[in-house]
Formats: sequence, C-alpha cells, structure tokens
Amino acid sequence: MHYRSNAGRVFSTACFPPTNESTKEKVFSRRSNAGGIPSDCSRRRPDTPGRPPMRQTSPFSERTERLILFVIGADLLLQCVETVDDFALATTFFFWASVGIWALYTIEWIVRIRRAEDWRKYAFSFIGIVDFLAVLPLWAFTGFDLRVLRAFRIFRLFVTTAKLASRTSAVAKLARAFRFAFDEAGALFAGTGIIVITAGFGMYHLEHAVQPEIFGSVYDGLWWAVITLTTVGYGDIQPITAGGKILATVAMFAGIGVIGSACGIMADALREASADEQPG
Repeated sequence: MHYRSNAGRVFSTACFPPTNESTKEKVFSRRSNAGGIPSDCSRRRPDTPGRPPMRQTSPFSERTERLILFVIGADLLLQCVETVDDFALATTFFFWASVGIWALYTIEWIVRIRRAEDWRKYAFSFIGIVDFLAVLPLWAFTGFDLRVLRAFRIFRLFVTTAKLASRTSAVAKLARAFRFAFDEAGALFAGTGIIVITAGFGMYHLEHAVQPEIFGSVYDGLWWAVITLTTVGYGDIQPITAGGKILATVAMFAGIGVIGSACGIMADALREASADEQPG
C-alpha cells in the first residue's frame, strides 16, 4: 500500500528535490551579501520622486554638492563686489579668486565627465553645456579690448547664474511646471502677441499725425503696447487723442487680464508639479 515505484521516486526527486538545513544555508549564502541580506534586497533605494536629475546622476556626495553651490554663490558675489569703486584696488585679489573658482569648476567638470555613465549624454545636456561654458578661461581675455572684456564678463555672469539655477531644486520644479502648462502658456503668448500687434499698429495710426516725434514709426506703437499690457507705464510715450485714449483704456484692461491669466496658469501648473512629486 505504501510502496512507491522507482518512477514515482524519480518524478518526486526531480520536481521536489530534498532540502535540509545545510542545503538551505548554501543556497541562502550564495544569494546573500556580507550582511546576510539577499542580493535582490540590497539594491540602493531609489531616489525620492521629483528630485532633480542632477542629484540622481551626481558623482559627488550631498555635502560636496552643497560646497559646489557655495562656490557658485561666492562667484556671483565676487562678480558683484568687483564692480564697486571702493574695491577697485583689489584687482589682484579678484583676479586670483576668479582663477581659483575657474579651477574648481574645471575639476568638477572633469570628474562629472569621467564618472558619468554616459559622458556624451551628460556633455550635451543642459547642465553639461553650462558646466563646460563655466570652465572657459574668460579671465584670459583681459588683454583684449575693453568692450570685448565687458562682453565676456556679461557672458560669465550669465553662465554662473545658469549654473546656480541648474542645481536648484526649485528651478527643477518650475521647469516641470512649465512642461505641464506648455499648451496653455503657448495659447496665452499667442493671444498676447496678437493684442500687442493690434494695439501697436492702431496707436501708431491714431497718434502719428498729432505726435510724429513720439509715434514716429510702428515700432514706437509696439513699444507703447508692450509697456501698457505689462502694466509698467513708463510715461515716456502716451496718447493725447480721443481715439488713442480709448485704445489705451482697452489695452490696460487687456493687460490686467493677461497678467491674471498667466498667474492662474502658473499656479495650476505648480500645483500639478507638486502633486507629481508625491510618491504613489
């Protein structure tokens, strides 16, 4: 009754191999790391959703990343202080400080290139391009014409600001918000452009005959339309005819609507970006 055939033993052994404590320990030891945790569970916990791509692929520790942000901030401060007349005599200090900061930027860029999983992907990304532009020896152009030097200083200020912005989580969140609101923002910009062109051309034709020195061309009308729609109102150019004043009133209310619509679109986009960061 309890006899099992050889075929049954072979089938049972093939499908359900005998296990004992030593066999279990060997199997577990092969799949375990030094801490006794299976290899599938020892993987690094993924980064928090919503974290900027820079931190996910950064070869530096969090403390080093903060140090880099401090250096970028110091670079911006240095570029502001060196324009003050009271510090004009400290040109040597500013020069060598700029050289030191440029050297740190160079080291950072080389490390990111060497440690990147795909250096081409990093090199041609926005952050990679900004990092490359930041390591250019702009201070080497001090022997050129002053206008060239001033242009390179403006370029350096732009690159430094972009370098700081590319490593700020708030800017990454704002970029996601712009992606969420791309269609709505595009429609708003298109509508605003139509309003600017219509108001600019209309104001030129209404005011040119009365104020030829102020509304000398359509460009003056477009300039007036831009500063009116943005509710800036410099006061350097304004209509004096009845038709021009009516058009200006309509443009003012249109400007309020444009600003309000832009604020509403960005508020909804930022809310969606914040919700997208939440796990689950």
